[in-house]
Amino acid sequence: MAKGKKTGGRQKGTPNKDNPLKCVLRAHSEAYFTPRVQTDPITGGAKEIQRQRLTQDEEGNIYKVIDLIPLTDTKGNPVIMSDFEADMIALTPNERVNAELHLIEFHTPKLKAVDVDLEANISAKTIEDRLRALCGEDDDEDED
Repeated sequence: MAKGKKTGGRQKGTPNKDNPLKCVLRAHSEAYFTPRVQTDPITGGAKEIQRQRLTQDEEGNIYKVIDLIPLTDTKGNPVIMSDFEADMIALTPNERVNAELHLIEFHTPKLKAVDVDLEANISAKTIEDRLRALCGEDDDEDED
């Protein structure tokens, strides 16, 4: 800037260029986190979520069971929640915690490790010794 006046570049108040990819991603994220009525697009009824769990029978065999969880309120009407919340319900507790931890990484700054190397040169000096050093006198002259 020459003498406090703008001599080139964009004019004051000119907005940045739109990035089409960022606009699409922002719109997708807003839709994913916006609450809406959870209905099944095919049947039109309440949406059901599949949750998998492992079960063991009396003989010791372990097998996978899929539970269907309807997203309805106490009256049987579809609930209003975001698709994110519906997906979190479908996860196992362990998967849910891992998903939350990954999301937190985007919202909290990562702390940098600080390595400190401290060396202390401690010598027992009295006030008189410091005053002599400031005056330029040597300790050897006083001792003789």
